[in-house]
Amino acid sequence: MTKESRPLTQEQRKEFVQLLKDAKERIISGLSNRYYKRSEKARVAAMAALMASLGATKLHEKVVAASKELRDSEKALKSLGFRVDERGEVVFTSEGEGKYEDQFNEQRANIMDAEVESARKSYELAILNVLATESVEEAKGIVEPLV
Repeated sequence: MTKESRPLTQEQRKEFVQLLKDAKERIISGLSNRYYKRSEKARVAAMAALMASLGATKLHEKVVAASKELRDSEKALKSLGFRVDERGEVVFTSEGEGKYEDQFNEQRANIMDAEVESARKSYELAILNVLATESVEEAKGIVEPLV
C-alpha cells in the first residue's frame, strides 16, 4: 500500500499555519513563564562553556574532589575528638578535650621538661669545657654563643 500524495487546499494550508501560530504562541508564553528556571539552566551552561574555554574545568573538578576530601577528613578528625580552627591549628572538640586532656597535658609536660633538660645539659657541658680550657679565647668561644 502506497500513500498517495494529495494536493494541499488553501483551507488546509490556513489551518496548518494557524496550528503553527498557536503552537508558537504557547511555546513562547511557556518559555516566558519559566524565565527563572530557564535563567538558572542558562547560567549553568554559560558558566560551563566559559570555564571550558579558559581551561578551568579540570581545576573545578579538583576543587570539588578536594572539598569532598576535606569534608570527609573533618568528619573523621571530629570522630577522633579534634577539629581545625580558623587559623588552621588542630584543637580538641569538647568531647576530645574531656577524653584526652590528661594524656595531652602529660605529653606537653614531658616535652617542656625535655627542653629544660636539654638546655641544662648544654650549660653543664659548657661549664665543664670552660674549666678544661687553657686560653681566654677558647673560653670566650664557649661562653659567647650561650649568653
